[in-house]
Amino acid sequence: MKKTDQTVLLFKKSIFSSSKESLLNSLREKLIRSKKPLVIFTPNPEQLVLARKNPDFSKHLASADYLIPDGIGLIWAAKLLNWFGRGKAIRERITGIDLATDFLEWAAREDWSVLLLGGKGYHQAGDSELQLKTSLPKSKKLKLQWLEGYQNVARRTTAEEKTVRQTISKLKPQLVLVAFGAPQQEQWVVEHRDLLTKAGTKIVMVVGGSFDVLFGKLKRAPLWMRALGLEWLYRLLQEPHRWRRQLALLEFISLTFKQALSGKK
Repeated sequence: MKKTDQTVLLFKKSIFSSSKESLLNSLREKLIRSKKPLVIFTPNPEQLVLARKNPDFSKHLASADYLIPDGIGLIWAAKLLNWFGRGKAIRERITGIDLATDFLEWAAREDWSVLLLGGKGYHQAGDSELQLKTSLPKSKKLKLQWLEGYQNVARRTTAEEKTVRQTISKLKPQLVLVAFGAPQQEQWVVEHRDLLTKAGTKIVMVVGGSFDVLFGKLKRAPLWMRALGLEWLYRLLQEPHRWRRQLALLEFISLTFKQALSGKK
């Protein structure tokens, strides 16, 4: 994402720093003239730490049209750096799952086809049985297809890749949500951007583990925990095996203080 008056620089990445309403308005304006799908990535502290160690992932993040502040740690870091005079604060956190829900409602209004790519075991009987936990009115129907894609996205088979490509070419989804986990989902988007362009895709966004919540496999944190920035803790309580991933937060905090004191961006 290019640096603009609506971004803040965190660890050399331009993070969208305005409101979600401003983001949606910006997307609507760009969709009018864009001939390629708008790419949205959702970095959190863990991913910004990874990007410092993984040059390819860093390039993939930088190639997005929008980097939204999905992790509460990014909000805190920007505030701290702003307090030290090292940039501006981020106006609000924009979660991937909230934005994905907005896009699904948008797709229903515009009669878009939607592809949900990634995750496992969300339906058995066919796409007509897919039930998403959204606020869509019953009168609104989504043209929706879910595809697992790959058993192991890091080791894609020729047959799996063929199926994915054929599905995209046939469905021609205007909205694609990708849930392979970082950094694989970002790599997949970069590698398939030309295919999505040919299919007429308008928006492609990575959503990490959001499908588990959208399909009701996991519960989302109550509003009070979201307001306090503790949604990550609620997810951790439901999936304790994720605890190792939280260790990156300690490194992110350390890097943030070093940046604040050194003045480097």
